[in-house]
Amino acid sequence: MNNIENGLELLDLWKVYRNGEEIIHALSRINYSFERGSFNLVHGPSGCGKSTLIRVSGLLEKPTMGEVLINGKNTTEMSQKKRNSFIRDEIGFIFKGSNLIPTLNAIENITLPMTSKNTEKAIELLEKVGFSDYKKFPDKMSFEEVQRVSIARAMVNNHSIILADEPTGDLHTGEAEIILKLLLDLNKKEGLTIIITTNNRKLSKHHDMLIDMRDGTLLS
Repeated sequence: MNNIENGLELLDLWKVYRNGEEIIHALSRINYSFERGSFNLVHGPSGCGKSTLIRVSGLLEKPTMGEVLINGKNTTEMSQKKRNSFIRDEIGFIFKGSNLIPTLNAIENITLPMTSKNTEKAIELLEKVGFSDYKKFPDKMSFEEVQRVSIARAMVNNHSIILADEPTGDLHTGEAEIILKLLLDLNKKEGLTIIITTNNRKLSKHHDMLIDMRDGTLLS
């Protein structure tokens, strides 16, 4: 029986790649439930499957086997069109490097993915993440500022789930602490289900749910 309180549920999940004759099990035997509104940090070394976990959980890639349930809905057999709609409505992404469009300023980067352009809402989101230089372009932003704008963009369509793949990877320790605290505050205030991957175990002190990942499997 599926628990509708789970924001993201992975059932017997596998992702297998073929490289010539070599078979790579990027994800294997994952059975894990991320509760709705929870804050989760997935820790593991490079190459353990963290990025694949984000892509499959976020419906950017289909699993080889298994099911991905989001807010109680099974997405596995959805058409690509339906999956794209689900991503638009439910899932926001934050990545390690800047995925902001360099020719657009902060406000324009926020309004671009909106289903209905709303400058006032864009400003409100930027204020929530502590960024006020609305017309600043990405090449003039610090790494920390880029991530603040990226976090605001991840919330534009009232997403219920935020998936962040190494969002502090390019930041020094102080900046990483600030960004992680910002995400934790948004989790508490907005009720977002947040899943963050990292290879920096020092960041684990900010939450009460650290999940280790090894060889494509989550270890509770």
